[in-house]
Amino acid sequence: MYMTTLSLADARANLSKLVESARTTHERFDVTKNGDRVAVLLSADDYDALLETVDVLSRPDEVDAIRRGLAELEAGDVSSAAEVRAAMSARGRLSA
Repeated sequence: MYMTTLSLADARANLSKLVESARTTHERFDVTKNGDRVAVLLSADDYDALLETVDVLSRPDEVDAIRRGLAELEAGDVSSAAEVRAAMSARGRLSA
């Protein structure tokens, strides 16, 4: 992941351009003050994705389900779209 480092003064002078770049290219920016890293600028979508990832990873049952799913996938224990559709229809979760 590429991250540009810039001073607070540079960030302030170019904030509009930096926000647009973060939004369109998903680039992240480290902002420094007196040489110390003090802030990070990233798009709202990237921030939301980070929060969602932290939320999922904070629930052990979710992490276990993901691991089981990946193991099933690796073992070839998968269903076709038609099989899933038929199973959902049989359970009344999908209209025919």
